[in-house]
Amino acid sequence: MGCTIMHDIQCLQRANALLAQAHSHAAMADLVRAAVARNDQWRGQQCINLVAAESPTSPSVRALLSSEVGTRASGGHIGRDNRFFSGMKNIDELESLCVELLKTTLRVRHADHRLLGGMAAVLAAYTALARPGDNVMTVPVIRGGDTSNRTNGPPGVRGLKVWDIPFVHKTADIDLNRFSEVAQALKPAVIGLGMTLTLFPLPVADIKGIVSPWGGKVYFDAAHQLGLISAGLFQDPLAEGADLMTGSSGKTFSGPQGGVMVWNDDALTAPVHEAIFPTLTGSHQINRVAALAVAATEMLAYGPAYMKQVVSNAQALARHLDLRGVTAFYRDQGYTRTHQIVIDSKPFASGREAVQRLEAANIIANEMPLPWDANPYKETGIRLGTVEVTRLGMKEREMAWIAEQIAKVLLHREDPMAVANGVIDFMKNHRTVYFCHENGLPR
Repeated sequence: MGCTIMHDIQCLQRANALLAQAHSHAAMADLVRAAVARNDQWRGQQCINLVAAESPTSPSVRALLSSEVGTRASGGHIGRDNRFFSGMKNIDELESLCVELLKTTLRVRHADHRLLGGMAAVLAAYTALARPGDNVMTVPVIRGGDTSNRTNGPPGVRGLKVWDIPFVHKTADIDLNRFSEVAQALKPAVIGLGMTLTLFPLPVADIKGIVSPWGGKVYFDAAHQLGLISAGLFQDPLAEGADLMTGSSGKTFSGPQGGVMVWNDDALTAPVHEAIFPTLTGSHQINRVAALAVAATEMLAYGPAYMKQVVSNAQALARHLDLRGVTAFYRDQGYTRTHQIVIDSKPFASGREAVQRLEAANIIANEMPLPWDANPYKETGIRLGTVEVTRLGMKEREMAWIAEQIAKVLLHREDPMAVANGVIDFMKNHRTVYFCHENGLPR
């Protein structure tokens, strides 16, 4: 049984009390600006951010997010006769540039840029590929899957019947023999390969071969891997047989928050476009589209070097943690082939308690359920990601220092506040965003 999660009432009550004390509406606005400024100072300048779902955007991308074009409505598809509003000639050009840049950087025939988030992209994918009542098979959360592909996410909202993709016991590998047996019995319309803990490539070609006889579609949710795929440093799901791929335009792609969808099969174009508009989007934030287009040019220029360092840093961080007695899983497989690693929290506390202890030391991460956890809501793993630290110019040497601080907090039980002071000093030398047109490559 899962737990019910709602907003923290005490947080809302504190906000209400602050607003009640404000002497004007302008003072209320000052409260908002102050909260943003505090986060900028702390998370932006004084923390080591190891959250795998985050990346700092470049100065150009960040500036475009506040541009005038973001005030314009954008309903419809590209082209004067496909819009619900007039005055869109420059926006048509902008959106066309974004689509073509995405096609180039991801080496695909078709791309769509209008999804307002990775979760929205997942919903659009299941809307385009399946009908209510269809069977789909996806990765369970306990195996590194994400709720975005489960019953309590878009497939459930879409009215699909969700079944587990089977895995080999205590490994990161899909059990293809068992998968074949289950799939042939269920005849799923879609196999959803969506992972929140993504360390190694998935057997896309094998899965496609198994489900092809009844027309089953393979959908690859590259929420975390999109930048790696763009840079050619991970598997290419569409080339291996996936029918449709979505991804986050943040995370490894390092653009604004949002969603991207790409495909090669011309026959999917009409159902995908219809799912996106008018079904699931209206106006889709043209400022975000402009920022995404520039982020795509950054990936074209710097992506291979950037992602190569991201993976090297992840492997180095895992290795240095292991050397200091903090267990990093999957050592025999080289720990990871992405930006993520996963470490064991059990010697210290639960994943949640360990992450909160790291937060007190200004080291930000998140807990993660592991295959052997009896309850996915009582995690014993910690997921670490190296995208943000890499974009701030850090390399393998800095990973050793970060590993030492994590060991101090979790293994040696040192005072987190004392470690935090060292982290603040450390981060003073790592505030420039690299792998972008303004600052180029780190020295």
